[in-house]
Amino acid sequence: MRGSRWVRAWAGAGLALALVATGAMPAGARVEADAPGTVDVNRIPSRQPEIAVLGASPAGVLYRVTRIGHPLDAGPGTFLKPTGKPAYKVPDEYQNLAGDKIYAQLADVTKYLLIGTTTERTCPAALRAAYPYGGATGSPFTSFGWLSHSNQRVTADATGCRATGAIAPIGKYKIAAADATGYVTIDSEDINGYMTLGYRSYATPGTSQPIQTGGYNRHVYGLDLEGSVITWAHHDYADSERKNSYVIRSSTTGGAAKVTTVPRHVDSTAINGSAVGWAACNWSEITRCTAGSISSTGVITQVLDSRTVASDGTRFFVDTYGVSPGVDSATVIDGKSWTRVVTVGLLPPFTHGVDVAAGNVAYVDDQGPGGDTLTRRPFTKSGSTLTLGAQQVLGAIGDRQLTRDGDRTAYLDAVRDLWITTDGGFKTRVFDSNEKVSVAWIGSGAPFTLSGHRLLWVRGDYTGEDCGPWGCAPIYGKARLMAFDIRTGKNVDLGATTLTRPAALWGNYLVTTDSTNRILRKDLSSGAVVQVKAAGPRVTGLDVNGSIVGWSTCATVGTDVCGVSKIGYKIMSSSAPAVELTSLHSAKVALSGGHLAYTLDSNDKYTLKTWRLGTTTTTVIGSAYGFGLAPAFVSTVPFDMHDETLAWIGIDRTARLTPTAAFTARPRYLGNASGAASFSPSAGQRWSPAFPISKALPTCAITIKSGTVLKRSLPCATSIGIARASWDGKDAAGRLVAKGKYTWTITGSDADGGLLWWNGSANPISGTVTVG
Repeated sequence: MRGSRWVRAWAGAGLALALVATGAMPAGARVEADAPGTVDVNRIPSRQPEIAVLGASPAGVLYRVTRIGHPLDAGPGTFLKPTGKPAYKVPDEYQNLAGDKIYAQLADVTKYLLIGTTTERTCPAALRAAYPYGGATGSPFTSFGWLSHSNQRVTADATGCRATGAIAPIGKYKIAAADATGYVTIDSEDINGYMTLGYRSYATPGTSQPIQTGGYNRHVYGLDLEGSVITWAHHDYADSERKNSYVIRSSTTGGAAKVTTVPRHVDSTAINGSAVGWAACNWSEITRCTAGSISSTGVITQVLDSRTVASDGTRFFVDTYGVSPGVDSATVIDGKSWTRVVTVGLLPPFTHGVDVAAGNVAYVDDQGPGGDTLTRRPFTKSGSTLTLGAQQVLGAIGDRQLTRDGDRTAYLDAVRDLWITTDGGFKTRVFDSNEKVSVAWIGSGAPFTLSGHRLLWVRGDYTGEDCGPWGCAPIYGKARLMAFDIRTGKNVDLGATTLTRPAALWGNYLVTTDSTNRILRKDLSSGAVVQVKAAGPRVTGLDVNGSIVGWSTCATVGTDVCGVSKIGYKIMSSSAPAVELTSLHSAKVALSGGHLAYTLDSNDKYTLKTWRLGTTTTTVIGSAYGFGLAPAFVSTVPFDMHDETLAWIGIDRTARLTPTAAFTARPRYLGNASGAASFSPSAGQRWSPAFPISKALPTCAITIKSGTVLKRSLPCATSIGIARASWDGKDAAGRLVAKGKYTWTITGSDADGGLLWWNGSANPISGTVTVG
């Protein structure tokens, strides 16, 4: 009583697996425990899962849960629900259920689990299960065991597996279905896919009984076998859209085939006594799948959205959706008399990107009803305890990359236009992309950083088309490093680069690498350039924080593949040499709060770690989600760090925040403050400056003096790293001050000490404003 085997081929072609609520992980993934204090950011049930019922019997139900539209490795997925007991996770390779066992057919061996247990049993290659016929999505598995490629009946139980009888040679990819009494084979198939089906019982394996098909025998699908009954689906090949199918119920004893027309693209069938279950997805209506049943009198009933069906011999089992998705059972599939078997529930969203700034974490996920959305969530930190506030959706987004600082977030929209949005909803278009001229190039390791009042990004210029059998796609062979100044609303061209060459921005400090792999730091306020690191191996990651520059390098092996990597840093305010550690396939780095964050890649499994500066101590943060295609592209592992908080995405695709160990780092003014140079209070104007700060500043004041006389002190404490104040031109007594030039000075502190300039200077941070 299996059914639903068509789903396995579809899932293998690109559907994702996930059931985050169980905490299970993708098969084969190396799972590191999350570091202490880690909190989930967006583990919010909001997305419909896709559930595939893989098989059912009186002993239980096997089902798989996937994320719709995401890669196969996007999460866990296969679960076993023993009758009367809770469901539990089993390895994803188990795709068949019969009797009291579930089965996994691998390349060289066959494995099985007794339902209700977790002990895997592996049988030798000599007894490996026969390869089934893929078109019929057949199975060689039965309640006793399976049929082997060496033409043996194999019995599998708690004592192990063993050959218990010979069967007639069936050939490779010929087995279409099997049960406890016999099996069906594809005895022949012509060039157009018309098949001859034969049934052999174990009692007389040398005799093949032809199966009557009624002429509906071209590319049979979803074949099921139970005793003397055999069912399958046959598509209407006269219909170019294949909206109709035929469900055939025939006999292993030579009886005539009974054909029922179903106005759907049926892919699987399941036998339940005198009724036949079916599941379908029309090619023209792929989003509205349907499952149904056909009674002994030919009455068709159905329910929308369900896409799989199985039977235990007395009831059908179907995937159902809505506010409480799960697996339900019924004797008739009509949506009227369901019995809940197991509740799957809504899934958390799939997270694509994440970035963190003072007091806020921003992320891209598919939580919204219309696709990927950009969302922020405030947080507070007390010691090592993180507390999250409510979500705020900032808008739709067209790319997984984002960057945040203060109360601003930069992102690409669906047409690749580059924007900066504030938490208050004010949007600024940074760049209007035109795919035939130039585009904002975000992703694949391209720099994308918002710091203070500047946004660092890369412009790709159109150079031609890459054409092939798939069509044509634009090529962007020229790249320019750009800086957008929020104060002026203008982009500044910083020079030629490549689409994957790293660069980093922190306040007035810009760190780049040249064609010889030298690392250079430029002070954008003065234009001064200093060398951080001499020419050497390819630089794959860069970051800068205060007077510290961090990097990763790659010793290339072959084409675009990293061998031994090194991560390192240099304190530019010190004469001490750079410090480096050997790593493995590390690319992207993030530097803040006295730590360098990086990833360790082993066979495309990413472990996120931090390195405590000034020591050789490294700490595992957790197993991270990465979507790079090769070790050279580990920079596509999304994570970010600010002060003593690390934002990242776990392999279950949920965004996380992790506190790092305390580190003394005094707050710094990043430079490039905004604010008018003059204003006229008598005309109702106010002076409203904004000072980018490296982190939250709980104590902050802006004093305004005329000479040495204090006129006003304005509070400017900030939890988000932007110190703001507003002066109406009045003194402390409420009187308008005289026209003229006034000196402002900003001071502030946190638990680590007083406010410094971005270069570490303790000189007063001051300037002038003119009252007119």
